[in-house]
Amino acid sequence: MEASQVKGVAAILGLVVLATMLSPVAASGSLGEADYYHPYPYGLVPGDIVIGHSPLTGIIIPGYWTHTGMIAYYDYSANDWVVVEAWNNPSEVRLVYLSDFLRRYDTVAVLRVKTSDYVREAAVEFALEQLGKPYDRHWWTKHIYGDSYYCSELVWAAYMAAGGPDLDSHPGFYWRYLDGVAPQEIYDDGNTYVIYYDSS
Repeated sequence: MEASQVKGVAAILGLVVLATMLSPVAASGSLGEADYYHPYPYGLVPGDIVIGHSPLTGIIIPGYWTHTGMIAYYDYSANDWVVVEAWNNPSEVRLVYLSDFLRRYDTVAVLRVKTSDYVREAAVEFALEQLGKPYDRHWWTKHIYGDSYYCSELVWAAYMAAGGPDLDSHPGFYWRYLDGVAPQEIYDDGNTYVIYYDSS
């Protein structure tokens, strides 16, 4: 093979590797399934917000989006991102792999908060400090510091404790969400923007 042909093959291989790095990669969850795609490990950072829609819980949760969590860190041994979330069964703030989180929903999105890496990291640290706390079933209210959290309350509180921004698109009383903060409000807030979206 001539030198020019070697360079051509090397260039093609380089483009393939670059395209693979910049494109979503197949991911396996705890069950080894890989029937969907999502953008990790490339493109995500701790503090990003993952959000999902479930038709079942959509009956009782106002807005399209029904659950949210926060990207905490990357687990290299599992080759997966770890999400901190307030979950109602078991009823606690817990850690779950991103692949398992995404598998639950027919539509998912990843949001980035318009702030510094320092604030994102502080928000993650706050959320991780709440691990093991019970699930808060008082969806009509919210608090930054407390003994329990529901999903969007945890994400909102983490950023408030880190110095903001306030991710509640209706920070006061609003007829649809009362004094709480719903996943839809975090999605709608002007301090977040979508970096990934997938609807099955």
